[in-house]
Amino acid sequence: MFSLLNLAATVTPAPGDEPSLRPGLDPTQVTPGLLGFLATLFLVIAVIFLIRDMTRRIRRVRYREMANLEAEEAAARKASGNGGAAPDPAAEASDGSGRRRTPGGKYGPDAP
Repeated sequence: MFSLLNLAATVTPAPGDEPSLRPGLDPTQVTPGLLGFLATLFLVIAVIFLIRDMTRRIRRVRYREMANLEAEEAAARKASGNGGAAPDPAAEASDGSGRRRTPGGKYGPDAP
């Protein structure tokens, strides 16, 4: 197997062989032309719109999660009888670090 790889690596093209087209073909006939350009342009525009839509959806999910966390914290404060007083920051974080949890999960901005 290595001998085939070695043979493939050592073979060089002949020095006088220049790439050329088949007789009867014009170089303008082998280019993508207007159709190829339009297809590429369509794909670029589609990818841009998909990226914008995905960014918007991810942002919306993060905002919903933050709103849910704030609602849960407010309900916990109300249930504990603390009323509207500011909660202890150390009791707010689940890991005891004193920082507020933000959405993002295992790989988010608050990941260790």
